[in-house]
Amino acid sequence: MRRYLITFLIVIFAILSSKLVRAQIKNNGAIGSVTIDGKIWNQFAMRPLVPIGKFAVAFDLVVYFDAEGKVRTEGWDFSSAPLIKNTLIDKIYYIKYGNPGEAIHGRIGALSGVSLGYGILVNGYSNSILYPQDRKIGVSFEKNQQYIKFKAFVNDLKENAGLFGGRIQTRAIMGIPLGITFVSDRNQYLGLKDSDNDGRPNIVDDFPNNKKWWLDTDGDGLSDYDPNERDIDGDGITDTLDSRIPGYLGDLVVLDNNILKKDEPINLSRDSDNIKAVAIDLGYPLVKKENYSITIYSQAAQMIGKAINPGTKKIENLGVGIIPFGLASQFGPLRFKLEYRIIPNGRFEFDYWNRLYEIERISFVRNNSNQVILRTKESRLGKYGQQRGYFSGAFVDIGGLLQANFSYNNMTGNLWSESDSQFMETKNQALLYSLKLKKGFSRFKHASAFYQQRNVPNPFKFEYSESTIIGYNLGISMGQGLVLNYIFRRSFRDYNANGRIDGDSETLDITSIETSFIF
Repeated sequence: MRRYLITFLIVIFAILSSKLVRAQIKNNGAIGSVTIDGKIWNQFAMRPLVPIGKFAVAFDLVVYFDAEGKVRTEGWDFSSAPLIKNTLIDKIYYIKYGNPGEAIHGRIGALSGVSLGYGILVNGYSNSILYPQDRKIGVSFEKNQQYIKFKAFVNDLKENAGLFGGRIQTRAIMGIPLGITFVSDRNQYLGLKDSDNDGRPNIVDDFPNNKKWWLDTDGDGLSDYDPNERDIDGDGITDTLDSRIPGYLGDLVVLDNNILKKDEPINLSRDSDNIKAVAIDLGYPLVKKENYSITIYSQAAQMIGKAINPGTKKIENLGVGIIPFGLASQFGPLRFKLEYRIIPNGRFEFDYWNRLYEIERISFVRNNSNQVILRTKESRLGKYGQQRGYFSGAFVDIGGLLQANFSYNNMTGNLWSESDSQFMETKNQALLYSLKLKKGFSRFKHASAFYQQRNVPNPFKFEYSESTIIGYNLGISMGQGLVLNYIFRRSFRDYNANGRIDGDSETLDITSIETSFIF
């Protein structure tokens, strides 16, 4: 592996050093440390940006090594064709053509802030929320003409397009723009890491780095299928007398007739669970000037899938979300949005595919045997009953120096209460805010911060849940073209499936401290 790594880096360095390319590219490098999967790694990175006409290619060539000099092999694995494919496309941070809003715009690589239409289904989706721990190579494309607009995205080529969505807008009804959106996640389990590529995600694989084994009921380090495992459930009773027992030459004799085995974990090569959704929207611009506009719109969406009603235990179809009235306006540097929202029969979530989707896509519960069971975001929609409320959002650009974004969703209706074992009328709220420094000043080259929490009774209590994410980026100039960068993101996973976040063990921190430079 090391030989392939060195060869690859030499080839890239030779290309970037050529006179023709060197005249065009912006060479950036970085050294520092980053936390990945709870372990601190040192890093050396080259991140050249190559502009070619309306195209631009940003590479992300990073080598991680620990305190002992051991190179992190993930991302530099050339042992099989699929791994070679993933290794090569991992080295591209993005390839883009044009800019958003132009006649044609395309991007391959890291995606952030992806929205379709007015955002009833896809609003602010990001495939890079866990970068660099989880590198995804997505695709987005848009084509804008006077009477028709098209936009589409794919979350990850390494997943072979697990999640994809698109929207087409045309002036079809008396000149009023009509938009139709379709989104599909063909297998919600694809977002889980599978280190040994045996089809069983690490979280449910008792041997995550051994493709041969995956199940160990008694936790003794021997697979249930290992010939040396003589007591599968660890109850102290040998399962059978057979030729594996030293000195035993007789016929096979069953000694334990009640072997309590763990359930077989999910196999991604066989098992899948998809969810789809369609939406329609109508919008009418009341006023449209360069820095002043007012648009009214209406949206409706149907989610296509199944969820269990926790009250009746019956499997029911997913529901409908309606925005009968929405208002979007711009007054110079201020943009404002207001919506009245209705979920008439439950089993629906507005902005379902949002910034946190790649984290919320799968959660965990435990069965009676204390075994981790995977649970899709779709399956959790059963706890939502009829709801009504409003959404408001504002974005402001302050003097070209600072950008601020704030949104708040306040719904009231029936939500399932585990403690009361019934649907109870309660609040269901969401909060998102972000700040970004547009221009550097003094020693600050760049700075940004964000906070998001969804589907909680009161987000202003700031009680962490799986729907919470916090982050900031900070760049401080050290002179001579050197910038010290602090990058931090915190999200949460309920690994023990008890319905709450229990301290550091269920806190996912991604921290990067690096010094970047231009060469």
